[in-house]
Amino acid sequence: MNKFLKKAMPILLILCLALAGCGSQTAAAGSTSAPAAAEKTLWEQIQEKGVITVGNSPDYEPYEYEDGKGNVIGFDIELLGLICDELGIKYELANMSFDNIITAVQSGQTNIGMSGFSITPERAEQVDFTTPYLSSAQAVVVNADSPIKTLSDLKGKKITAGMGTTGEAAAKENVEGADVIGLENYAAAFMQLKNQGCDAAVADLPVAQKYAAKDGFVILADYLSVEENAIVVAKGNDDLLAAINGAIEKLQAAGKIDELKAKWMPVAE
Repeated sequence: MNKFLKKAMPILLILCLALAGCGSQTAAAGSTSAPAAAEKTLWEQIQEKGVITVGNSPDYEPYEYEDGKGNVIGFDIELLGLICDELGIKYELANMSFDNIITAVQSGQTNIGMSGFSITPERAEQVDFTTPYLSSAQAVVVNADSPIKTLSDLKGKKITAGMGTTGEAAAKENVEGADVIGLENYAAAFMQLKNQGCDAAVADLPVAQKYAAKDGFVILADYLSVEENAIVVAKGNDDLLAAINGAIEKLQAAGKIDELKAKWMPVAE
């Protein structure tokens, strides 16, 4: 290679790089490609699919329970069907333990949670709640021959409730010295009571009334707390929340929810 070429090579290289850079800038400036489409919201995805997945724990008669034929029925399930009719979609239940539902909703494993959820400040920090669809209370249930007659008699007693439920929390907060045991489902909680394995069980009033009617339990006159039930939605899904709220409010105005209460909870006042 001669001296001239040796000297010219660095200059030529710089010129080529500069021209390449200009070409790239010109191409970018003249680009007409469309921006990426905005990601669809969860509600838009549900509408497109036509199905909403619902976290549910079917062990809470009359809210939701299995009928012995492989079907999940109850107040929540029938109301869910009416809500979906209003929204023009269908639903699929994802059966799981109650204490796992909020996590499933947060992670996207299910779109919503509906399983007799009571609204609490602690839960409201984790998820959003729809318009309440039912008022209830946490009732204390004892055996017919129990010496426990009032809430004060529960001091230091063994109490069962559903794990992660407001019944469990209310017993821990409102009963001094109680040994509160959270069980995976309410069937186990009331079985413990029936077999004298605990002194009392705590559940939503409609549930307490169902078990009392079946097994001869007695419900204490005073309640541990009064609450409202609502559907759980992951935070940030305002359009989904608004759609469900609109359906609930329409059903309330038409008297449909009162009809379901009369059908599934005739003694729960």
